[in-house]
Amino acid sequence: MSENAMTAPTNRLEDLPLHQLLFLKIRDGGGPKVAHSVAELHGITVDELKAQCRRAGEEILAERPLVVYEEPVVTWANS
Repeated sequence: MSENAMTAPTNRLEDLPLHQLLFLKIRDGGGPKVAHSVAELHGITVDELKAQCRRAGEEILAERPLVVYEEPVVTWANS
C-alpha cells in the first residue's frame, strides 16, 4: 500500500447504498423529526424516504435484531 493510500482520509460511508445512507441520516440526525429536511436535501418525497428506510430496516432485521436507537426509524418508516 502506498503512503498516500495509508494517510489519505477515508469516508466509511462513501460506498454505502443510498437507502442505508438515508437510514443513517435519519437515525443519527435526530430521528423522524428530521425526515423533511433529509428528503428535501436529497430531492425526494418523505414517502420515498420512508420506502428507502423500510428497505434498510428490512436488511438490518435479516441480519440481526434492531438496536434501541434504530427502532424509531423503522417504526416511522412503517407508519
